[in-house]
Amino acid sequence: MLMTIKLVVGGFTWNLFSAYAPQAGLDEEVKRRFWEYLDDMVPSIMLTENLFIGGDFNSHIGATSWGYDDVHGDFGFRDRNGRGMSLLDFARAFDLVITKSSFPKKREAAREVLGVSKHYSGGHKRDWWWNEYVQGKVETKKAAYLKLVESVNEEEKRANRENYKLAKKEAK
Repeated sequence: MLMTIKLVVGGFTWNLFSAYAPQAGLDEEVKRRFWEYLDDMVPSIMLTENLFIGGDFNSHIGATSWGYDDVHGDFGFRDRNGRGMSLLDFARAFDLVITKSSFPKKREAAREVLGVSKHYSGGHKRDWWWNEYVQGKVETKKAAYLKLVESVNEEEKRANRENYKLAKKEAK
């Protein structure tokens, strides 16, 4: 999947590409068409215009720039794979530089904040690792929802809806 947009800001033209390369399990024809389309789009950008390609290329360029010092921005991780070499070759062919290739996943940040338990202790299958604070917020949200459902008139329903919205936001 590839999306492009052209912006003119302060007299400078920016061509922004958002790319999501096909995953490893997809048909080779789908992958070939993605790269052909990208290969056709990049040369269409005038040399006086700026180009930024962001996205997920489903590849690993590796932690070291070995052999690709001219295009590897020293921000990779893991071992380089074949798709990573293809991406580095693409960058070299069009005189591009890969500046950042890995970002921490939100789940990792959540684990740092909330902690992780290695054992399932009952309750819901997906919430077994929540700490007591989070579990308390979820219980408050459930109680607020029950009050909302059991509301008998519009005034009570309105007040309970607001309480539920607040509890839901805190639980998130």
